[in-house]
Amino acid sequence: MKINFRLKYFSTGNMKHQLITLFIFAVILPVFGISCILAFYTWQRTITHYKDLSSSQERLVHSTIVSTSIHLHSVYESVSSHSGLQELLCEDDTGFDTIKATGEQSTFFDNILENTAMLTSLQLYVPENLMRNVEANKYIIPVTEDLKDSSWYKKSLDISGNFWTSDTRTGQNDINYLELYYCCHIPVPKKNTYAVLVMSVSNDYLRNLISNGNYKIYINVNDEPVFISSDRHYEGSQFPIDTEDEENLPHTGIFTLFGKKAVGSLATASLYHSSDKLHIFVADTSAVKTANHLLMIFILIMLFTLLVSATINFLYASYFSSRINTLRLAMYKISNNDYEIVDNIRGDDELTATFRDMKIMVKKLKAAEARIYQAQIREQIVENQQQQMELKLLANQINPHFLYNTLESIRMKAFVEGNKDVANAIKLLSKSMRYVLSNTQTSSTTLDKELDYISTYLAIQKLRFGTRINYDIKIDKRLEPSYYHILPVLLQPVVENAISHGLENLEDGGNIILKIHPSKDMSLLHADIFDNGSGMPREKLNDVISHLDTPPENPDEHGIGLYNISNRIHLFYGREYGITIRSKENFGTCVTVTIPLYNIMENEE
Repeated sequence: MKINFRLKYFSTGNMKHQLITLFIFAVILPVFGISCILAFYTWQRTITHYKDLSSSQERLVHSTIVSTSIHLHSVYESVSSHSGLQELLCEDDTGFDTIKATGEQSTFFDNILENTAMLTSLQLYVPENLMRNVEANKYIIPVTEDLKDSSWYKKSLDISGNFWTSDTRTGQNDINYLELYYCCHIPVPKKNTYAVLVMSVSNDYLRNLISNGNYKIYINVNDEPVFISSDRHYEGSQFPIDTEDEENLPHTGIFTLFGKKAVGSLATASLYHSSDKLHIFVADTSAVKTANHLLMIFILIMLFTLLVSATINFLYASYFSSRINTLRLAMYKISNNDYEIVDNIRGDDELTATFRDMKIMVKKLKAAEARIYQAQIREQIVENQQQQMELKLLANQINPHFLYNTLESIRMKAFVEGNKDVANAIKLLSKSMRYVLSNTQTSSTTLDKELDYISTYLAIQKLRFGTRINYDIKIDKRLEPSYYHILPVLLQPVVENAISHGLENLEDGGNIILKIHPSKDMSLLHADIFDNGSGMPREKLNDVISHLDTPPENPDEHGIGLYNISNRIHLFYGREYGITIRSKENFGTCVTVTIPLYNIMENEE
């Protein structure tokens, strides 16, 4: 049952819709689904690649910082164990050579600075009571009252071990910037006190080791401001990423950096022989954008591919559907006895072979119908002759002169009595009857006489209905009505039909327009009879059109008059001429009569 339902679903509607539906379900949806999976997988792999690169860069920075801390700790140990320093600070002998000892210590510090590229400064802060043997120099500095108020010195009093901090340093041109400092306690056991060794790490040195133009790097100590950053303007600001959840560090992923997505790695570095921690954040700000760009390119390629294939499918479906519609239209015409079909259809396949077979069948049907049509013509000629004889008998039963004289007497009596409306009505009626009776035995009259008769008929209707009916007769300037002839009483039934059916629901303002005009090549005469009545819905219009060639079952039904006119035209002029009807509900109806345009003057010549 499910298979039958699916087959039924894909086999409903016209062939074009079936092909498009099949393409959507068989191509577009699978390709779109697979493409989305591949696009997401590619995006994930790209992000993972950038995560790995960020993590590698973070580990490089981490190892650089840790190795720097190890090396500085070795410097601290060499200073702490230097015997000359202890002697300089603790010797009480008055004969002690302070100048020599201070010079030797300064040379020792000079050698350390020269051999340690990472250091920018090295200073030993000593209590003032130990400075009696020390000559003024740039390395050994007494702890003054102002210095005791500095944050790093207060921290040295609170912490017994070594610690790391960042502090402001004034460089060239009096520019302040932050540097990383390693503060170490140098015990002086003989004096039961200690000095503080402060070593500052060169930012340029660190940048040369960790800098990478593809990454943003931020480093701080504990909760202090960032002391080194790839963006120098950011140095001295708070760390850009929340570091409270240190238990889950290191962490590599997508972070929000200054309102933008970035792939980065956040980690902490435990410095050698210290409880302080450095926070390291390495971020690639272009990674997410690049991944999204690749994703967008992938999607655009997919959409372009689907668009091209969908366009090709649509064009082929339209082409195939048009061929089927051509074949279907031809079969529909044949089923309605219309054998004027196209000679062939495009292509060379089963549809073309079927159309060729149908053309052979049409030829055989035409031959059979031609024989039947000839027999019908002969039968119709006999019937027309019988109708003409009946009309002549009826005309002979009426004395036209008696009728005209009687109507004229009545008209004159009404005129004498002052009733001009009645007199005018009788005059129009007499004129109308004279035209009808004088043409009962003829098969042709001039166009001007036919139009005069219609004008008389409309004038009678105007007298009858008053403002309910208005009319207008328009004749193309290219026509001279007296030069052309037409079947008598051909247009009046159409005008009558427009009044009786088209304007029947109007209480006032009805309008009948009769427009007479030729075709461009002056071979056809078109008579447009328009009414502004209620019009017909499409179903009613189709019903009336269908009965133009077959009479309605009820003689009183709307359309019997049009059938008679159409039948007269077909019998007298041929089936290629006749009536066309256009109608729009609540707007009106237009009936067009098309017949050959016969010029009497040209025929006489």
